[in-house]
Amino acid sequence: MRRCCVRWERSWGGVPADPGAGPRPFKLPGDAEHYGRPRPFDVTHLRLRLRLDVAAKAVDATAELTVSRKDRRARTLVLDAVGFTVARVTLRRGEGEPDEVAWRYDGEALAVTVGELPRGESAVVAVTYRVKPRRGLYFLAPDEAVPTRARQVWSQCQDEDARHWFPCHDAPHMRFTTEVIATAPRGWTVLSNGALLERVDVNASECAWHWSQDEAHPSYLVALVAGEFATLDDTRDPSLPIAYHVDPGREEDARRTFGRTPDMIARFAELTGAPYPWRRYDQVAVHDFIFGGMENTTLTVVTDRALIDARAALDATADDLVAHELAHQWFGDLVTCRDWSHAWLNEGFATFFEHVDAEMKWGRDGYLYNLKEHAELYFAEDEGSYRRPIVCASWASPIDLFDRHLYEKGGWVLHMLRAELGDEVFFEGVAEYLRRHRGGAVETRDLARALEDVSGRSLEAFFEQWVFRAGHPEVEVSVRHDPDAGALTVGVRQTQRADAVTPVFRFTVEVVVVDDAGAESLHALAVDDVSHAFTLPCPRAPRRVAVDPSTSVLARWRVEVPRDLLLDALASDPRAAVRWRAAQALARKRDDDAVVDALARAMDSDPFWGVAAECAAALGELRTAAAFEALSRALTDAPHPKVRRAAARALGDFRTDASAALLCARLRDGDASVLVEAECARAAGRTRRPSVLETLVEVSSRSSWRDVVRAGCVEGLGHLRDERALPAVMAAARYGVPSSTRRAAVGALAELGEGKTAVREALESLLDELDPYLSPEVLRALARLRDPRSAGPISRCADRADDGRVRRAAREALRDLNAREGGDEVRRLRDELDALKEESRALRDALRRVEATLREPTTKGA
Repeated sequence: MRRCCVRWERSWGGVPADPGAGPRPFKLPGDAEHYGRPRPFDVTHLRLRLRLDVAAKAVDATAELTVSRKDRRARTLVLDAVGFTVARVTLRRGEGEPDEVAWRYDGEALAVTVGELPRGESAVVAVTYRVKPRRGLYFLAPDEAVPTRARQVWSQCQDEDARHWFPCHDAPHMRFTTEVIATAPRGWTVLSNGALLERVDVNASECAWHWSQDEAHPSYLVALVAGEFATLDDTRDPSLPIAYHVDPGREEDARRTFGRTPDMIARFAELTGAPYPWRRYDQVAVHDFIFGGMENTTLTVVTDRALIDARAALDATADDLVAHELAHQWFGDLVTCRDWSHAWLNEGFATFFEHVDAEMKWGRDGYLYNLKEHAELYFAEDEGSYRRPIVCASWASPIDLFDRHLYEKGGWVLHMLRAELGDEVFFEGVAEYLRRHRGGAVETRDLARALEDVSGRSLEAFFEQWVFRAGHPEVEVSVRHDPDAGALTVGVRQTQRADAVTPVFRFTVEVVVVDDAGAESLHALAVDDVSHAFTLPCPRAPRRVAVDPSTSVLARWRVEVPRDLLLDALASDPRAAVRWRAAQALARKRDDDAVVDALARAMDSDPFWGVAAECAAALGELRTAAAFEALSRALTDAPHPKVRRAAARALGDFRTDASAALLCARLRDGDASVLVEAECARAAGRTRRPSVLETLVEVSSRSSWRDVVRAGCVEGLGHLRDERALPAVMAAARYGVPSSTRRAAVGALAELGEGKTAVREALESLLDELDPYLSPEVLRALARLRDPRSAGPISRCADRADDGRVRRAAREALRDLNAREGGDEVRRLRDELDALKEESRALRDALRRVEATLREPTTKGA
């Protein structure tokens, strides 16, 4: 499951931790420790016959579950089932007739008396019920504010929401085969897992679709989608049907979005040593999906926001989403985490294969730049929200774990293992892992053992520090050449605060030294303590020095090398990662014309767009007149839209009338890329020039793919910090406005609304929607406003929300609000104490003056 469908979907993020306080803990008050759930009975097959009551947003169903006993003492089968109206429960043994059995139901669990059931024998429990699901299965229809919304029904069961529409043992370690026989309106398409066995007309207005999945899978991967779709067949091999389903009229968008799927399947099968494991692969785009995508077995559901139109395709892609969900067909579907604490085995692998696909498209430089961007997302969460181990058993809802640590850091761990073991051994180990555990449940140690058995290496220390401990190295590296000794001294110091969760890391860092003739020498430095000084042979001053040139360690690096070495690296190193790191380091070299010239040249001519974009960012940090001129040219002339976006973003760092005018002009004139226009809007707001407001309001009415230009304008209005922007921003937050723009408006209100009761109350009213995309942003915005009066609405939101993401965000907002309120009180008391100290000091001075006067002799005759 991918939480954000593509990386250009922005989030305003959490409330930053106090500087110097260190990362905050992940565990919140009341969070329990969760371990593997017992399974006294096995469910081996589910036959689910249901009718969609679309008008009532309800389901009438009979679920037949084939069960067998594992625990000799077990006599009662307990099924997860939330909000059902149960009409009848029967039990059938063998070929006999079903019998009514005793059952108890408390609204969340259905306890069925099975009685004696010899081990090895099975019985069929049939539950007839009606349910109006609050989660798990969603009914969509147009309304007055969103008249274009399609009539659809779709499921989303991860992590434990299958229980809201069919009875099951709702945990990832239980696998069973399925049949779904769904009756829906005629003219609709119904999709589910596996193969379509038949479609039958039930009456003049309804059809029944019979789907069968004959290889076992967990409850969270059971799927149902129904609605009016256009279907595109993209089958290349008759043995593996591939199809895409979208709203009628969006067929070309579907080809642009999903068209690389067959190539991805071939590549992933080649690398894993395992052919695509299921009978077919369908992808369907639905309205208002509550995640970016979901990897149901044989049927991936994605948000229609992922569909790419012709203009967006210049600068946007859904390939990362498509690759991520496809990789889950192996990692998560074929081999499933035993419990959610090990969910990185699902999500980390799927994220890693996003990088693998980037490598297939863009080469090694694209692969490493993808990793760089993911590292930044993880670092931001670690520093701004909390720090936790990847494998973690403390949570309120399993969805709490589906974060940047699970996805981005998990993907990075697999990249580091690849770097540690080498491609051949790493992928052979992955193939062994899949072979051993096909169709089963896994823990982290299962992956470690497979890699160890193939490699002959011990990986316990690696997994302990990167998976079972938290954090990452923060490393300062200094380089000094001693010509007399003919040596290069490389100082390496870890600066992260080591504690019970964060270790002093052990890793090997590569250092490449290039001499004046261009010859390279590679040194592998073993780091196992806080501080090291390595001495490397180097008779003459080096031409350049590159630290971790292969990007093999997840670390925050600060490398101090002479300016000339950085300039040479930027201009000459064949590795893009070395060049972009040189650009980042050069941003710290102030008031140097040679640095600006070098960055400008690289921005204009580097063959990899990622390096050019980092040069633009560095020029924005330098903020000289020459940097402004270079960025101004790039904004219009750079051939790659991502470089133009970077130039626009950097120009926002120049808070001048000239930068504001340039960005507004570019915004009004437009760009071939809608994402460049959106970036111009955001950057224009960051200039804080009052003249920007009129342009942002005017352009915000411009229509664009996914409404990205309006969202950029709204975000820019927030950055502007001008009260005149409030009406436009408040209007953009209303229900009916596209989701990405509403989220931008919420973030903008947090920037504009401090001390404004109307803004606070408007944000609080948005919590009533309990929208899983919007509500977390609203909660973070309220925490940023720091008004203690929001505590009540936030608490009510936490109590009412069904979605675990909303509940977690509410609890974090309360923590941050209380911390800020407490911090304000501490600051107030400190200020009072300082004032008292100052008064005391003044009184002491006055007392000393009086005492000195009294000691002086009296003057006679005065």
